[in-house]
Amino acid sequence: MNLGCSSFSWETRDGRHLLGRTYDQFGDLRANRVISVPKGHPCAPGLRTDGNGKPSDYGFTGMAVLGFGEAILVDGVNTAGLMGALLHYPEYAFYKDTAAPGTVAVHPGRLLPWLLSRCASIEEAVREMDAVTLVDDLTQGSPLAAHYILSDGSGETVILEPDADGLRLHRQSIGVLANSPDYIWHRTNLRTYVGVTNQHKPPQTVVGYELRGFGERLGGGFGLPGDYSSPSRFVRLAFMKEFAVPGENELDGVSKMFRAFAPVDLPEGLAKADPNYEVYEQTLCTSVMCAESGIYYFAPAENRRISAVLPPEDTTELQYFELGSVQDIDYRNKKEHQNG
Repeated sequence: MNLGCSSFSWETRDGRHLLGRTYDQFGDLRANRVISVPKGHPCAPGLRTDGNGKPSDYGFTGMAVLGFGEAILVDGVNTAGLMGALLHYPEYAFYKDTAAPGTVAVHPGRLLPWLLSRCASIEEAVREMDAVTLVDDLTQGSPLAAHYILSDGSGETVILEPDADGLRLHRQSIGVLANSPDYIWHRTNLRTYVGVTNQHKPPQTVVGYELRGFGERLGGGFGLPGDYSSPSRFVRLAFMKEFAVPGENELDGVSKMFRAFAPVDLPEGLAKADPNYEVYEQTLCTSVMCAESGIYYFAPAENRRISAVLPPEDTTELQYFELGSVQDIDYRNKKEHQNG
């Protein structure tokens, strides 16, 4: 399960806190569902249920990959306002063989539900990590290389990275994450683009010759990298977060956030898995969640209309929601429309 992905946190003008991410992968989303887990549902730390699950203190909603026993939650928001996402972290993720004394062995694919089921805030999640050891049991045959971004209603965004020197917690981060290398490398790499601006650049004289940009205006992020590598996506998303106009409220903010992911939205065709097969890595789904409302918004690549799942109701049943892979079009001038 090699996820590409880009993520950032944002705030609306009226104080709503959002966390969003793109879900980039080869293949499709047939094994994925949006799940709604109610308060009190047992949460196990491993990929296989072995009876050691603890009743959750909070319900949560998010995207999950099924088929490994316990669902691998790749992002989600709980009823207390804690939000998080798992992103691929190849060649950099390191895990212990066994749990440290006094800690619980948690599989990397189960860390998000473990935190969302037990923690109401970033502060509680940070404290909880002292009682956790990430241990990959290789159920999938290869390590699940992952790092994590967490945010809540306080506006703080934390990055969690299981590196060779241990679990690194980056407090008060800039609220942007992509894939490898590590967060500090990405943040340092931003210095390469110190001259990027969203404003008009005036003419410049070089060896007596006046240079003017093509077009009426030259600005709009001139100088940003244009490929879809992890370092380039991190840079583009960081400047997108800096320059993008915040939403007025939750609905406006969610709509704008989906648009803000455009610079890192990987279209089908640019990243081929194998020269002999028509299989491509692409952005398969984009999701945005809100700390204050607990609503989980998502839109798969095949259906650009935004769908939403409300926070878990007062129930004991775990619910699964299809992503909706058929394009849902709102025809304005016909009551009914039938293709073909």
